[in-house]
Amino acid sequence: MKRIIHIILLLVATSLSLEAQNPFTEVLRNVEINNTTLKAYREQASADKIGNKTGINMANPEVEFGYLWPDSPIEENRWDFSINQSFDFPTAYRYKSQLAKGKNEQVDLEYEQQRKEILQQARLLCIELAYQNKMNKELKHRVVYAQELSDAYQKSFEQGNIDILERNKTKLDLLNTEKTLQMNEVEVNTLKSELQRMNGGVPVDIVIELYPIYNFPLNFIEWFENVKANNPAVKKAEHEVVLSKKQEQLTKALNLPKLTAGYARQKEEGRIFQGFTVGVSIPLWEGRNTVKHQKAQTTALQMQQIDTQLQFRNMLKSQYDKASKLSVLLKEYDEALSVTNNRDLLKKALDKGQLSLINYLLELSVYYETIDTFLSTERDYQLAVGELQQWEN
Repeated sequence: MKRIIHIILLLVATSLSLEAQNPFTEVLRNVEINNTTLKAYREQASADKIGNKTGINMANPEVEFGYLWPDSPIEENRWDFSINQSFDFPTAYRYKSQLAKGKNEQVDLEYEQQRKEILQQARLLCIELAYQNKMNKELKHRVVYAQELSDAYQKSFEQGNIDILERNKTKLDLLNTEKTLQMNEVEVNTLKSELQRMNGGVPVDIVIELYPIYNFPLNFIEWFENVKANNPAVKKAEHEVVLSKKQEQLTKALNLPKLTAGYARQKEEGRIFQGFTVGVSIPLWEGRNTVKHQKAQTTALQMQQIDTQLQFRNMLKSQYDKASKLSVLLKEYDEALSVTNNRDLLKKALDKGQLSLINYLLELSVYYETIDTFLSTERDYQLAVGELQQWEN
């Protein structure tokens, strides 16, 4: 039993360690803390929640005082005093409170949706940065090879073994490779600056050179059933229907008679009259068509909810299929590149005179193009997978 517990703890510790070592997770955690847009959304959410709790109480009481004097000096002055409180139908206050609570839940869903959108932007930036860093590493190797070739041909040219055209080809190849590397470094710096902006201006001192390990789901239907509840937009659409039905109930309650109760006191010619007053409104015209309109609104929201769920599923299915097809291409590229290193083979053939320089550069460009395609396909796969990952938590 102790051995089993030890194994379980070891697995948990390993899982936590891998999570901690995932640079993507660390970047997203920092962005969630430091992003100024999210901070503004959080403050706005707090304000909206307070706003949703306004207007749910009774109307303010009305106090009236009147002092009247006659046009004849014989008669006494008259003064009136009254205080009145109006009430909606009692059930209206219950529905108002329920609506306020529901709107606050909606505010949380809106914030969660905004949070996911910002973190997804950061995740896609991390994927692009990892791709550019991989390209940077590859291009640096190419510059080294091109530099060695250019130096060797410069030496041969100085010894009179080759003509200037041969030497110039290697210099142009080196120049093009160096310029490609420089353009890549510009892109890397741009992505780092964008991540820093999303991190609230705080530099992201995290090296992103590898993609996180992802266990691609084998069954889309089962996977979708597990993640569909994690989409705030879908939950918000469902919640809007619930709120609309609550609004229907409130609208009906507000169309019921309103009550007024109060106290009145009057003094006239030395006599005091006082007592309680009660009033009731007759709902004839003011609320006409309001319930009908709210029911139509609920029907429209139900249709929007169905559409939101359908669009979400179709979008994920499209990304799932794209990632699945790209994973097959990646495997084929990986198998082809793992069994051969054309760069070394081509260099040996060139050194032995089995290839001319022009053919060497042509064959090398084909090999480099294959690597570039592999890296870009890997990036596209990660981008598609990134669209799936955002809904798993």
